[in-house]
Amino acid sequence: MMSYVEVTCPHCGAHGQIMLPPAGAIVVGPCPECRGLVVVFCGQVLALDKELMLKGSFEGRRGHLMDVLTTFLLSKVTELLTEGADAQAEKHAAESPRKIARRPAKAHHMSGKGTHEEVPISQEEFDVFVRDEINLLDNGEWFKAIFG
Repeated sequence: MMSYVEVTCPHCGAHGQIMLPPAGAIVVGPCPECRGLVVVFCGQVLALDKELMLKGSFEGRRGHLMDVLTTFLLSKVTELLTEGADAQAEKHAAESPRKIARRPAKAHHMSGKGTHEEVPISQEEFDVFVRDEINLLDNGEWFKAIFG
C-alpha cells in the first residue's frame, strides 16, 4: 500500500497529494500549477528561488538549498525542544500550581500634542521575549494570562 502526503505549494497555495518519499529523501521539482521551484523534505514543501537554483553557481545553489533545509530543521528542533519544555512545565505546574502573573501594561507618555504614544520596549524586554516568552505563545494559559 502506498502512502500519500498532502502538500501545499508555498508559492501559489495549490494543494495536492504526492507519494510519500522515503525517509530523509530530498526531492526538488516544480509546482504543477505555478511552476515555482520547491523542495519536499520530511513531508514538508519548502519554497526555493527558481532563478538561483536554475542559473546559479554550484556553490550558490548548494548554499540556498542548505539555507532552506537548515531553517526548516532548526524550526523543527526548536519545536521539539519547546514541546519537551512545555511538557516539563505542565508537569511542574501540576505538582505545584501557581498563578501566572500578568505583565504590566505598556508605558505611555504624553507627546507635545497631548496624545498618548507608546514607549518602545527596552532591549532587555526584547531579549527576554526572544529568549523565554516567544516559545510560550502556543501555551493557551500563558497567552490568556498575558493578552487576556
